[in-house]
Amino acid sequence: MAQIQQQGNRWLVSGDVTVNQVDGLLAESRALSLPAALEIDLGQVQEVDSVALSLIFEWVRQAQAAKAAISIVHVPDTLTSLATLYGVLDLIPQSSH
Repeated sequence: MAQIQQQGNRWLVSGDVTVNQVDGLLAESRALSLPAALEIDLGQVQEVDSVALSLIFEWVRQAQAAKAAISIVHVPDTLTSLATLYGVLDLIPQSSH
């Protein structure tokens, strides 16, 4: 089961970010507070499919609408591969943290 835990200005995402989990993750993220500088940590994500990219881009849109900074850390290799395949890797605001 996928989930998001908020720790200050960080969202820690764990579990699978797949088509079966995305609706729950999106609803869960909308219930969290959006800090002025949000860091989303994907280090505990186990499995991803292409819907994970859509979820990340939705989070980016939400942050932009709120004029909040956003960075994604610990992006899984499989997600990096998918983003590269689709030509959208540069659209993911990554941090090396």
